[in-house]
Amino acid sequence: MHVQYFRYDGARLLLDPFLSRRSTVIPVDADERAAALQPTLRVLFNESERGGRKVYEVGAQVRAIGYALAAGGSAADELPEDLRGLAVRSGAGGRPEAFLDIADYVDTWEVDVYRKVVEAVPTAWELGRRFGRLHGMLSMYFGQDGIALEPEDLTDVERIGMYVADTHERGLCTWTLPTVVAECAQGLVMFQDDEALRGFFAEALGLGSCGHASWTTWLDLISQVLSEHLREGHGPVQYQR
Repeated sequence: MHVQYFRYDGARLLLDPFLSRRSTVIPVDADERAAALQPTLRVLFNESERGGRKVYEVGAQVRAIGYALAAGGSAADELPEDLRGLAVRSGAGGRPEAFLDIADYVDTWEVDVYRKVVEAVPTAWELGRRFGRLHGMLSMYFGQDGIALEPEDLTDVERIGMYVADTHERGLCTWTLPTVVAECAQGLVMFQDDEALRGFFAEALGLGSCGHASWTTWLDLISQVLSEHLREGHGPVQYQR
């Protein structure tokens, strides 16, 4: 069942508007469904442009859900519990036909896609998807009851160093730290000043800055500490030709 859960991970992301506190059911009205799906479709498209799964792959997962529900019996029982529950509580909106309609819509969504993404005003949630590793670090180490907040006598560099040490111990520095550095740079480029940075990271996403009033300084410091560790502790990444 563990494998089955992750087999539908893309569909789960697409259907997030109906699996979250914003809404717990799939609307019957097709236009209402389509409007709710725009942020997750833009996220999927953006991630596909960066090498992630394609939008049509996610459509295929949703179609598989519809077919399993239509077949019933063991086929429906093998669907992950959260997706089966969504179908049940959605009533008419959770019929197999609704999932198949969503899949058909997803298959055609990328027509004129650049106009769609250019004209859209993104949500904080979808922009937050661009900062996955930074979000995870700030939540775990500097959020409420964060790991790095408990030793009161540490400097900020030492607190960031706790994250680096944990990553280093697992041998994942060259896999994860460059991405965090890149996301720090991306945040600084996208939001540009302290007011906008604080509004997005602290207020919209609820992330911690270790008491720093300036998010510019905070992101610069994270980038600096991680970059120094990579240079001094690892050197250039080795690769095969």
